[in-house]
Amino acid sequence: MSTSEWALIQRLKARNADRRLATDGEGRRARPVSPTTLKNVQIVERAIGFRLPALLRAIYLKVGNGGFGRVYGVMGTGALRSCYRDMLKLEKENFVWRWPRHLLPLANYGCGMWSCVDCEYERLPMILWDPNNLDEELEGSDARLNWGNAFWDQGKSFRRWWEDWLAGKEERDPRWPSDAWTKKRLGFVLPKE
Repeated sequence: MSTSEWALIQRLKARNADRRLATDGEGRRARPVSPTTLKNVQIVERAIGFRLPALLRAIYLKVGNGGFGRVYGVMGTGALRSCYRDMLKLEKENFVWRWPRHLLPLANYGCGMWSCVDCEYERLPMILWDPNNLDEELEGSDARLNWGNAFWDQGKSFRRWWEDWLAGKEERDPRWPSDAWTKKRLGFVLPKE
């Protein structure tokens, strides 16, 4: 772990310890959740089929097993495992709804929206998923457009996402993901208007 990552971990620990500032949303826990064990992280990794990014592992192992961070905070490893596996089952509702492998829903933003870390890329971009306008009855290009419009690029890496939260920076409005991202991660490119 680099010196700057170690410093980030220490700042997250301090923020997590102050329960008034541990999350931006309501419903904060009275006490911080303890860090998880390496064995628990390995169980989650086996269940989801890939290794968590090093910084995310360090956060779970050194800061806490969820309950701190933007909006309602990151979820613990058990919920992370369940939520990711549930996302992989979305295509049962509409075959176009194929959840991108290695896209981890991480922080609940309320109203069904999730801030996700895309572990497919070394930079670990953050993607906002907003399912509120999904319509399982749509087919063909309408279904692809509907599904593609549920994903938004938050314009920052996983590490920057944490650093900006610690600095009290507001999140900027997300933007459409690039054609390269939608092609690689969703399997199609959204039509231009």
